[in-house]
Amino acid sequence: MPIKVPNNLPAIETLTAENVFVMTDTRAMTQDIRPLQILILNLMPTKIDTETQLTRLLGNTPLQVELELLQTSTHKASNTSEEHMIAFYKTFDQIKHKFYDGMIITGAPVELLDFEEVEYWDELCEIMEWSKRHVHSTFHICWGAQAGLYYHYGIQKHQLPKKLSGVYKHRLDYKKGMLFRGFDDEFYVPHSRHTTVYREDVEAVPELKIISSSEEAGIYAIKSKNDRQIFIMGHSEYDADTLKKEYLRDKNAGLAPEVPCNYFPEDDDTREPVVKWRSCANLLYSNWLNYFVYQTTQYDITQIHDETLEAMIHDNFNINVKVSKFGGTSLAGTEQFKKCAEIIRSEPERRYIVVSAPGKRSEKDEKVTDLLILAAETGGKEAEEILTKIQSRYKVIVRGLKADIDIDGEFAEIFSALGDPAKKDFIISRGEYLNAKILSSYIGFDFIDARAVIFFDEKGDYDEEKTRSVLGRVLEKHERAVIPGFYGSLPDGRIKTFSRGGSDITGAIVAAAAGADIYENWTDVSGFLMADPRIVDHPLSVPVITYKELRELSHMGARVLHEDAVFPVIKVEIPINIRNTNRPEDNGTLIVKNADYYQTNLSISGISGKTGYVAFAAEKTGIGEDLQMRSDFLDVFAKKGITVKNILSGMDSLNIIVHQSEIEDIEEELLSQIGEKVAPVEVEVIRNLAIIAVVGRDLGTSPAIAVKVLGALANRKINIKLIDHGSDKINMSIGVDGEDYASAVQAIYAEFTRK
Repeated sequence: MPIKVPNNLPAIETLTAENVFVMTDTRAMTQDIRPLQILILNLMPTKIDTETQLTRLLGNTPLQVELELLQTSTHKASNTSEEHMIAFYKTFDQIKHKFYDGMIITGAPVELLDFEEVEYWDELCEIMEWSKRHVHSTFHICWGAQAGLYYHYGIQKHQLPKKLSGVYKHRLDYKKGMLFRGFDDEFYVPHSRHTTVYREDVEAVPELKIISSSEEAGIYAIKSKNDRQIFIMGHSEYDADTLKKEYLRDKNAGLAPEVPCNYFPEDDDTREPVVKWRSCANLLYSNWLNYFVYQTTQYDITQIHDETLEAMIHDNFNINVKVSKFGGTSLAGTEQFKKCAEIIRSEPERRYIVVSAPGKRSEKDEKVTDLLILAAETGGKEAEEILTKIQSRYKVIVRGLKADIDIDGEFAEIFSALGDPAKKDFIISRGEYLNAKILSSYIGFDFIDARAVIFFDEKGDYDEEKTRSVLGRVLEKHERAVIPGFYGSLPDGRIKTFSRGGSDITGAIVAAAAGADIYENWTDVSGFLMADPRIVDHPLSVPVITYKELRELSHMGARVLHEDAVFPVIKVEIPINIRNTNRPEDNGTLIVKNADYYQTNLSISGISGKTGYVAFAAEKTGIGEDLQMRSDFLDVFAKKGITVKNILSGMDSLNIIVHQSEIEDIEEELLSQIGEKVAPVEVEVIRNLAIIAVVGRDLGTSPAIAVKVLGALANRKINIKLIDHGSDKINMSIGVDGEDYASAVQAIYAEFTRK
C-alpha cells in the first residue's frame, strides 16, 4: 500500500527517487475504494493446492479482494472431485458478461505439447482475447505465461535440455518498476518446467519489457508496455513442499529425476527443504494487487472495457500534433503545475498548450480571475489589497517551480493599470497571462502572447479570419509553445477578453489553427459523466460521444464543454478529448463527428435535464397542423421576449414549454392573449415541470431504448406528463413532476447501467 503524506513534504522527492510510492493528500482525496474483483483461471491438476496457494498470497494484503474461480469447459478435471468443481468453479459462459479488476492464469502440465495440441487451447484463446476488454490486469504464471506470450505476441516456447527444477537466484533487470518495489537486489524463486522463452524473442517486441531474470533459470518476469499483461515464468506461489512432492512423485515413478537445485539442504532429499522465496512471493502479489490493479483500475468496474479508448484513438488517427488546454483547477497551485508538466512531457505530440488562470485550491478558495474582476471593478485601496493577495499566491508558485519570471515586475504593471477603465480587460486577463509565462518557463516551451495572435474587430467581435491567418503563421515558427487563454487584442492593441470560459474558446482556436489531430481539454473530471453526480452516485464516464450529442446534452444543462467554446474544432472536425489532470491514466471522453468506429457497451450517451419549467398545453381541433394558429400561439410568447424551450404537438394539441422564471407575474396575461389570438377549447398550465433528456445516437434505430426509459419510470410509478423524440432522433425528452426529477434520473440511469 502507498504512504499518504502532506502535499509539500520534503520527503516526497527523496522517496520517489528511491522508487517508494508516495500518495499526496490531493491524490488520496480523489480515490474511491471498493473490493477488488479477481478471477483465477486454474489450469493446474492439483486445483485445491493451487487455490490455497494463490488465495494465501492474495489475502496477505489490506486490500479487500473478492475471488472467483474459473475452469475450462473443454477439459474435465481428473484430479479434483466433480462436487468440488461444481461447488466452487464457473465456466466461461457463466462469467463472460462480467468485468474483473485482475485475473490470474495459472500454469499447466502440458508444456511438451504444441499450444494448438492442448485440448482446451481454443477456449483459452477466447478467454485471453476476452480479457483484453473485461480485465484490467492479467497475471500469467509459468505455462500460462508462455501461452499468453504466444497468443498475444507470437513468441514461441522452446524445450529445455532437461527439466528446470529448483529454487534459483534472480536479479532485477529493471529496478524502477512497480512490480518489484521493495525487493532486494537478489531474491529466490522456485521453477518447475520443461520449456522456456528466449530473451532475444522478447526483446524483439517493443510492447514488452523484461523486468527480472536469472542466470540459471532465464527470464522470470515480463510486462506489457501498458502494464495490463504480466508474465511470470516461475512459481513464487509454491508451498514449501510443492517441489518436494513433484520430485518424490517422479522418483517413485522410476523417472530418476534430478534433485531440485538449491532446495534440500546439501541436496539431501531426506531433509526438510529450506524456504527462501516466501517473503518475495508475498511482496510480488501485494505489488501487483496494489500498483497494477487497485491504483489504476476504474472505480466503476464496467468501464474497464473503455481502457482501450487510447488504443482506439491511435487506431483511428495518425497523431502528430496535440493541442492541450489546462483548466483552472489543473493549474491552481505548485503541485498542479507539476502534474501538468508531467502530462505534457509524457507525450511529445503535446506541442501547443493553452492555459486558464489559477482556479480554486479548495471549496473555500477563490478563483484568481474572480479576484482580478473584483479588483478591476473596485479600484482604490481594496483593489490593491486584492492584487497583493494574488501576487503572494503567484510568488508561492514561482518559488515552488523555480520558474524564471519577475512576478514583482509583472504586478507593478498590473497595479499601474488600476483605475483606468480602458485597461479593465488587461487586468482581468493577467491570470491566464501569468500562468502561461510560468508554465512556459518551467517546461522550456516558447511563450506566445495571445494579444499578438487572437484578434477582435472594432465592434469587439472575434475576428476569425485575421486570427486564423496570423496564428497559423506564428505557430509554424514555434515547435512547442504555451499560449494564455481567455483574451486577445482589439485593432488599437488594447486587451479584449472573451466571455467567461473563454480559455476553452482559445484552446479550440489554437487547435484549429495548428491543424491538431486531437484537442485535449484537461479538467478535474475524467470525461463527460453519464448523469449528474449530484443525483447519481459515481456515474459512469462516457467513452465516446458525437458533436451532436454534445450539443443536445449542453442544451439541456449538462456540465460539458459548451458548443460555442469548441465550435472552431467542430468546424474542422478535430476530435476533442476531455481528460482529468488528477487522473491522467483515465482515457476520459472522446468527442467526434462520427462514433461508428468506436466500441462501447453503453446504449445511451447521457441523461441531463432541468427543473422549473411550465407547459402551456392547448387543445383545439387541427391546432397542431394549422400553421396560422401555431404562429399566433408562438407570437404571444415572442412579443414578451420569452424563450420557448420546446414545442410538442399532436393533430389537435400544442404544448409550449417555457421556463418558470420568465413568466412570473404575467401568466394570466399570457392566457388572456392566447385566448384572444387562438381561442382554443382549453389551455392547461402544467407547472413545476422537469424536462429530462435521454441522449444517444442509437435512439432512432433501437426501439428498445425508449421501452427501457418508459419501463424504468413505470417501475418507480413516476407519471410522465410530456414525451417527445427530437427531430435528429438522438434525443428523447420526458416531462415529469419536478418533485420526481431526481428519482426519474436515477431510475433511467440504473436501467441503462444494470448488468
